[in-house]
Amino acid sequence: MLLPLMIVVSIIIVLESPGAPIYVSERVGRDCRKFRFYKFRSMRKKSDEELESLKNRNTYLDIYADPETINLPMQLSEVILYSDNYKVNEFDYLQEVAKEINSSFIKVEKDPRITGFGKFIRATSIDELPQLINILKGDMSFVGNRPLSMAEAELLTTNKFAKRFDCPAGLTGLWQTRKDKDNMTPDTRRRLDIEYAEKCSLSYDIKLIISTIVQVLTKNNE
Repeated sequence: MLLPLMIVVSIIIVLESPGAPIYVSERVGRDCRKFRFYKFRSMRKKSDEELESLKNRNTYLDIYADPETINLPMQLSEVILYSDNYKVNEFDYLQEVAKEINSSFIKVEKDPRITGFGKFIRATSIDELPQLINILKGDMSFVGNRPLSMAEAELLTTNKFAKRFDCPAGLTGLWQTRKDKDNMTPDTRRRLDIEYAEKCSLSYDIKLIISTIVQVLTKNNE
């Protein structure tokens, strides 16, 4: 039923910015399994090559871990860690580790790589439609945690975050239903990923699908 729409979207993408209309990348899903992830291209061709020059504009670089969110006691500031060349209190060290993880998530305000039509398909979530192919292939489910890039997945395969991989990768998920999702910190997203992995069930997925539809319609009417 959606195939005619997808064909029209593909034609418009190619007319505005020559190149393949579907962006393909390697992602990590359930049980850390790798798969080819499909999405309508909303950026100029070869935009990945421009990413390095935009890293200094990453809004996540200035976001540190919230001590209350990750339960870091302030008493850690009194614990000194020593190396051969320097010493640092444990609280600051853990904050730096959090910053390193956050830097793997790139968010650039007014990203110059996004095309005019790309802004539209992102705002309406039309860019996500090719993931229906991933669902038919069994790579993803309608609801789950968003599949991660290889770099992001490697940083989160620790005891603390590994539970997020216990559930399927999804077209939508828990944090996508939140009104503040566009301004959500990486720490909050990771916490919600783990929360979904602990709660996932058929009834919970149906609830999140309904919430996603409401969220998209509400956003488009604002």
